[in-house]
Amino acid sequence: MDDGSRLSFIVTAVLILCAMYFALVETAFASVSQTKLKTDQDRGDNRAKKALWITDNFDRAVTTILICTNIIHLTAASVVTVAVTRIWGLSAVTISTLLVTLAMFFFGEMLPKSIAKKYSEHICLATAGSLHLFMVLLQPLSAFLTMIGNGVSRLARREPEASVTEEELYDIIEDMAEEGSLDEEQSDLISSALQFGDVTAESVLTSRVDLVAVDIEKSPDEILELIKKETHSRIPVYSGSVDNIIGILQIRTFIKEYLHNKDHLDIGPLLDEPYFVHSSIKIDELLSIMSRKKLNMAVITDNFGGTRGIITVEDILEELVGEIWDEDDVAMEPIRQIGEDLYEVDSQETLGDVLDELDLEVDDEDDEELTNKLMGELAYEQFSRIPQEGDQFEYAGMQITISAMEHNRILMLQVQKLAPSDPDDGEEGEA
Repeated sequence: MDDGSRLSFIVTAVLILCAMYFALVETAFASVSQTKLKTDQDRGDNRAKKALWITDNFDRAVTTILICTNIIHLTAASVVTVAVTRIWGLSAVTISTLLVTLAMFFFGEMLPKSIAKKYSEHICLATAGSLHLFMVLLQPLSAFLTMIGNGVSRLARREPEASVTEEELYDIIEDMAEEGSLDEEQSDLISSALQFGDVTAESVLTSRVDLVAVDIEKSPDEILELIKKETHSRIPVYSGSVDNIIGILQIRTFIKEYLHNKDHLDIGPLLDEPYFVHSSIKIDELLSIMSRKKLNMAVITDNFGGTRGIITVEDILEELVGEIWDEDDVAMEPIRQIGEDLYEVDSQETLGDVLDELDLEVDDEDDEELTNKLMGELAYEQFSRIPQEGDQFEYAGMQITISAMEHNRILMLQVQKLAPSDPDDGEEGEA
């Protein structure tokens, strides 16, 4: 091999390293958190200032990277073709092109991009200066190509894409909470607002088994006795069964009429027309409907048209701002510690909240359906029969015991956090 051929292969190796560099910076700046870079800047890292400038002008940075990457790939292919032709002739060009393509793909694309995703912040800080220099040098060519791209995009107009995805927004909120820019309550409120549009009435309703309703055939005195026992301002009224709700009775209106016309009181004319909606409706849509129709209560139906429960405006707002207490509410913690790593949990509490309280995780913690599953529902799924008080099962590092039931309904559970198993214990036992 002569000196010219040796030089050609050295140039090719350098070009592959250059391709690695541009693949690194492209992926790093595309995936880095601007919040973390701003934190680095506040700590006095001057490199973070240039890195933030690049993220603010990322379209221009991408154009610069594409220009350099294409120049590198074309140059590498040309240099290798000339060198191989000189040494082995034209017959070897096809094989050499394939090898260079594979080398560029692995070393110049796949490997650096996988590294860049893992160490995006460090790579951005380390390469911000050099990439900024390339952007300045190639500004005229980059501006010309950008102008062409903008002209083409105007011919194919479409809806603008969101500048920040929902996942990125969650990351920003989490970072701000960790840095102290947001306290826990503010962070929870913003997260609740983001999730608000995904929550269905099914997750918020007062279940039919907890529903306080009255039969239209009841006497005024019987209705009054029920009202005395409860603290609600409105009660659904049914005919025959709770699956046939015919109206909503306002307690204030009933008491006023009861005092004036006790002996001949007919509650039929006092009823407000019920509003029915399926359990799958999103609560943000339902809130808008209830506000427009000036409704305080809606009846939630199941797939067969039966009554699944009711939902009030207060129920919907509590999903956004947390529990709203009034003078009639009895304060009860849904998760209450009663011993060392031992908790009493309401069956209506979600699995996700229990795992957070006990600082535990499940394999698929991003599964929204799993984390929103009610503890009572989770308990029923563990048995092939109706469970009884005292029945136990283990799940995700917890020993869960059914502690209170009413008829066939689970009311409360006791959750014991299990100590993590030590792999060494198993090895000693086997020995």
